[in-house]
Amino acid sequence: MASEIEYTACDCSFVSKNGKPETDPNDKFLLKVRNTSKSIYCFSVSKHERDKESEPVVFFDYEARKWRSGRYIGNVEWNNGRERYSLTIEPRFGENILLEMFGEIFNLKLSGGKSSLKSNRSSLYIKMLVSFIWSQKLVEANRHGLPRNRTTINTRGYSVKGKLMIKPSIFSYVRNRTIISQSHEMTYDEKVVTIVSLAYNVLKKDYAFEQLSLSPNIKNMISDIERIGHNIKSFRITEKDYQSINYRPIYQSFKDLVDFSWQIINSSMGMNAQNQGSKVSGYLIDMAEVWECYIRSLVQKQLKVFGWKLIDSTFIAYETLFYQRRLIPDIVLEKDGAFCVFDAKYKKMMYRGIDVDREDFFQIHTYISYMQHLGTVKFAGLLYPVEKDFGLINTSTSLYNLRDTCKFIADGPIISKENIDKEHFFEVIKKGIM
Repeated sequence: MASEIEYTACDCSFVSKNGKPETDPNDKFLLKVRNTSKSIYCFSVSKHERDKESEPVVFFDYEARKWRSGRYIGNVEWNNGRERYSLTIEPRFGENILLEMFGEIFNLKLSGGKSSLKSNRSSLYIKMLVSFIWSQKLVEANRHGLPRNRTTINTRGYSVKGKLMIKPSIFSYVRNRTIISQSHEMTYDEKVVTIVSLAYNVLKKDYAFEQLSLSPNIKNMISDIERIGHNIKSFRITEKDYQSINYRPIYQSFKDLVDFSWQIINSSMGMNAQNQGSKVSGYLIDMAEVWECYIRSLVQKQLKVFGWKLIDSTFIAYETLFYQRRLIPDIVLEKDGAFCVFDAKYKKMMYRGIDVDREDFFQIHTYISYMQHLGTVKFAGLLYPVEKDFGLINTSTSLYNLRDTCKFIADGPIISKENIDKEHFFEVIKKGIM
């Protein structure tokens, strides 16, 4: 029987092995985790397609001479036959804060209270969180029932069903005294139903889905999926099948559910590979993406009452030239030709100069420069999870502290393991647009 070796960490923190910080730069498991990407699946919680910067799950901090985790939370495993290794990465602000962020992102309260998703095993907790995301996407998608397509059916028989096909019927009648007719029916989209059904089966098997406190509405939806999925002829779903799905306007809301279901199916493939060999596998959630979605929701709600609207934030610089580049600020709001531009950064912020990364600083100023050619940029900056209120002024009344109408901020909500203090942040945002 393989011996078990456990590693633990919080995101953006040092990694411990058997309760002590791991200091060996040649640790074989952590090296394997650092160098592996394909079999460690990262779930996406955002509806926005973005160019994501690659970042290792763990890396060796040569200055501190310790292993450090990146921005992900979740579980990674490796079984080489002799030893079984596991790495559990928990949210550094705690589970309650993470649940509050997800509640804000999905604009929903967790059914059964926050305690319904808690577990003594963090790996199970993350799985249940994925199950919760899927169940909420199901609720959002299923407004008009499962997607249906108009299908043409040709019937050979002794009576007409629909429209009589004259020429084919002549030949058919001569041969065996039958006629051919054509009818149209609305049938369930096999690709959509198969993907959603397969994802649900994975959630039941590997993600502790049934431990969630589900509403009667969700239970009825799942019963329909199981019933319809059972009646549809099974076929092996492929990446090509998934990419070829076309959504009618009435069923466009299903795209988000199907995309997330496809992620769950692929994560299961990674788990199966782990069981069959000595590959590293796991499931992760990108906290940088969670933070981006959370802060976007907060800013959008606060500025909406003043007439600001969230707009598409993908722009092309030097279009048609070989060195064209996509510019993708995290948050862009517009009002009467004026703009607010922000980038969300899930990094430690203690109001030290080193806390503002050089690349982040130049990146946001590039966005501001581009947007100033489209209109007036009223307010811009970098938005962080702040870990302590130092009572400092973090907003410049002008860009670069020079003569300019754009105000610049490096700030954010103050977060502890107990709560998120948003009032200070909201006041800063409101003053910035005045």
